[in-house]
Amino acid sequence: MSIVQIACAGITSLLVRFVDRERNKEKAIFIANIFFLFLLQPSSSLRSANILLPWVMLVLIFAVGMGVCEKITPKEIFQISLLSLLGFLPFLLPQLIPGLRTTVLDKNVNQTILGAFLLVCVCAIGLLAIFRHKVHYLTVLLILILILFVVLKQPQIGTLASRGWRMAFRQNADLASSVDVRWIGYSYVAFRMIHVIREYQKQRLQEINLLRFINFCLFFPTLTAGPIAKYDDFSNQIEEPVNNFQEGMLEGGKRLFFGLFKKFVLADSLALIALNPDNARQITSSGWMWAVLFFYSLQIYFDFSAYTDIAVGLGLFLGIKLPENFNHPYLKSNLTKFWDSWHITLSQWIRTYFFNPLNRTLRKSALTQSPNLILFITQVATMVIIGLWHGITWSFFFWGVWHGLGLFFQNRWSSFIKNRFNGIRENKVLNPLVGGLSTMATFTYVSLGWVWFLSPSLPDAWEIFMKLFGKGF
Repeated sequence: MSIVQIACAGITSLLVRFVDRERNKEKAIFIANIFFLFLLQPSSSLRSANILLPWVMLVLIFAVGMGVCEKITPKEIFQISLLSLLGFLPFLLPQLIPGLRTTVLDKNVNQTILGAFLLVCVCAIGLLAIFRHKVHYLTVLLILILILFVVLKQPQIGTLASRGWRMAFRQNADLASSVDVRWIGYSYVAFRMIHVIREYQKQRLQEINLLRFINFCLFFPTLTAGPIAKYDDFSNQIEEPVNNFQEGMLEGGKRLFFGLFKKFVLADSLALIALNPDNARQITSSGWMWAVLFFYSLQIYFDFSAYTDIAVGLGLFLGIKLPENFNHPYLKSNLTKFWDSWHITLSQWIRTYFFNPLNRTLRKSALTQSPNLILFITQVATMVIIGLWHGITWSFFFWGVWHGLGLFFQNRWSSFIKNRFNGIRENKVLNPLVGGLSTMATFTYVSLGWVWFLSPSLPDAWEIFMKLFGKGF
């Protein structure tokens, strides 16, 4: 999000809270969510993608909502359709007012394509109403969500999707690239949809409101970078805000200020000197390579945690306390504590819907007599999934393996020393010293892992590792 978009989000949040108060609050939030869904969608060389992809996301969320909401009336469907059009209306104004054609509202809308697509959406809604009670309805949607995720995250498949889109809209297919397929917030929206689907299938969620479900998935403060909230928490706070208007302005303003400072002062300043694939080739000393790697570690933390601060601040403006995503992760003394403090909501989501089910399955399998092997498989597989969530490439795969192996060996080491070295723990001098060294070692290990994360290919990562240890110059 740019600073202009953040300012627009802040003003919108305050207007929704102040003007509307509690009456029709959810409808006002819904309109704001639709507006920012289109506003934040990045431009693309794919014709009409910046308009059609947000509509596709809305239809997909609506399809899931049709499956998890027991009671849906035609009036409710009509109301949601009308509110969606109201949220989209500002992007039609440049067609009528030439002075708006150079503003953020100008999405270069092709009215013919848009009209045809909306007609398809109307037909799709009719089909959804027919099939939503089928046994495998939600399972099919779950598979579709995962397929779309793979298309977005796997470069070769993304390039094929770009080529297909270009051919459909009569563009030059030879220019297709995976970077063409950019879909704002899909990773986070997909995880929210999967969360609700799985909780509904397990009968942990009974009464789900369609309008509230869509608001939960598209809540604009969390659209671009999380955090990943839970439906129950969101729903309860919609009904009973955690603060009044004055408290929301004060608390939210503080978090918003800290977020802006971390993003546009600290993170953006560090980005000028932090390690990246381009300057990695130009560095000619091992010491400087270590320095820029540590700068990158700080940059990615300030950048990512800043967006959490901004999201939490905007949420407080609206009376909603979003979950925290970071808790001083670089000050933790081991890798387990680090992952309990870094991207907390993602870690919790993966633990709930992947790690725990996999662990239970393996404990009931032939491996039940091999707890260490089960631990190894679950931790490595879980971290690989987190890596592939960022992108289905070998670099992210090995980043996941790096952390999975680190967690496994750290767990085994912690078990080994549990009843040993008590003298060090009781020593007022040695215990803090060992704790400090452990924190430094954890930070260094995590920083080395970022080499995989930032490298576009394995040869690039290997070149950086060689330079870090004085080779390859």
